[in-house]
Amino acid sequence: MTDLDRAFARARLGDEGGFAEWVGRVERPIRASLRPYARAVDVEGVVQETLMRMWVLARDASRELSGEDASLRFAIGMARNLARNEARRYGREVHLPAGDPPEPAWTDPPADPLLRRAILECLEQLAGQPRRALEIVLRFGHRANRALSQTLGMTSNTFLQNVARARKQVAACLEGKGLDLREILS
Repeated sequence: MTDLDRAFARARLGDEGGFAEWVGRVERPIRASLRPYARAVDVEGVVQETLMRMWVLARDASRELSGEDASLRFAIGMARNLARNEARRYGREVHLPAGDPPEPAWTDPPADPLLRRAILECLEQLAGQPRRALEIVLRFGHRANRALSQTLGMTSNTFLQNVARARKQVAACLEGKGLDLREILS
């Protein structure tokens, strides 16, 4: 079972965080699969509609997806169907050459255990309000900043300043360990 499958399984159990994690992993591949439709349809609308329908599917206990990364494969198929239907509706349908559709261009890079260890060490060095703010963002980042700041009893501005301070401290720590952030983030 892949990380993607585990996240979707958590979403099926009603875990919003699991669904947020799943969305974070599938949004790019879904978007990439819609490149052939970019001039014909509102790709953002198709992506949002697909994600909404996948949320509904995740909550439907009678529907079962099987196989590795089945939720991603199903979501890509759904997104393409939605894009095709929208293109037809607007009279912008473009016929692609016969054959199998191209595979999505995006794949998750392999995990780097040394980078993970370095990040965790830098997070451990954080202290005080910046640490509290960044921890809650990492744990519940899919929620609105206002709700997160209220959870910590901070104003929104103070909360965002603490998150920025924490990110700068982590970046400085990683650079101190000899890691090139431009390379990591590219």
